[in-house]
Amino acid sequence: MSEEDDSGIDAEDISEYLASVDDFAFEREIYSLAKGLGLQSQHSALYTDPVSQKMREFDIRAWASLGVRKIALAIECKGLTVDYPLLVSCVPRDPQEAGHEYIYADRTVGAGGSHTRVQPMRAARLPYYPYHAAQRVGKSMRQVRRDKKGQMVAGDEVFDKWTQALASIGEMIEDGAALLSTAPTHTKMIAFVPVLVVSDGTLWIANYSSRGDLQGAPFPYTDVTYYLGRKYWLKREQVNFGISHLHIISRSAIRDWLAGIAKGGGIWDKLLPVPS
Repeated sequence: MSEEDDSGIDAEDISEYLASVDDFAFEREIYSLAKGLGLQSQHSALYTDPVSQKMREFDIRAWASLGVRKIALAIECKGLTVDYPLLVSCVPRDPQEAGHEYIYADRTVGAGGSHTRVQPMRAARLPYYPYHAAQRVGKSMRQVRRDKKGQMVAGDEVFDKWTQALASIGEMIEDGAALLSTAPTHTKMIAFVPVLVVSDGTLWIANYSSRGDLQGAPFPYTDVTYYLGRKYWLKREQVNFGISHLHIISRSAIRDWLAGIAKGGGIWDKLLPVPS
């Protein structure tokens, strides 16, 4: 250890940290992936939380366009370990929570002199729609591990990360509403998706019945949606816009998920209607 370093940490310790739980390398990997796929992408910048008015720093923001449609992604990355994984408790999705909203540009001027409107979408008959009623949806999440006594305990180091995605998407919603507020604009409709990406092998699912009975043993998985029901007030339009779900996706699964968006497939037709 260097004589100038009195912190108790040496280069070997730092290297061990960087090789195991370095979120910065994780973020750059996902950012480079999104950018390489052709998505407009940003990594690690400051912004003002539109709700708290506090300065925050996001991990990744990405946008994809397909004709007059646009998808905006607020992506946060969390490096977890297999001995302290994320457990998501799921139930069948309630019909009232089945759906999402997007914004679109209307031809006529509405509240606040804006062309921006909010449109609910439930798509009950749409195959592979990610927010169908009765499908599995997360309602609780926490990390689990064994303590020094061998007892199972729970923690929540991921809370700041996924709430950061919600704060980041809030500013993106404001920017999107502003983009559509004055006609003409090439973009006519925008969907917003907050995403939490976690390390491979660290996402576990526990399925429960609607009454709360555990259905079988917990199992590892690659992706799950988590219900939010988060509302954002669009001041100019004088209307609430809702983000219904957070997408939790493993490090390897995010590749195909983003590739689907980049190629014009994936969740495009599930989140936004096909223009006539």
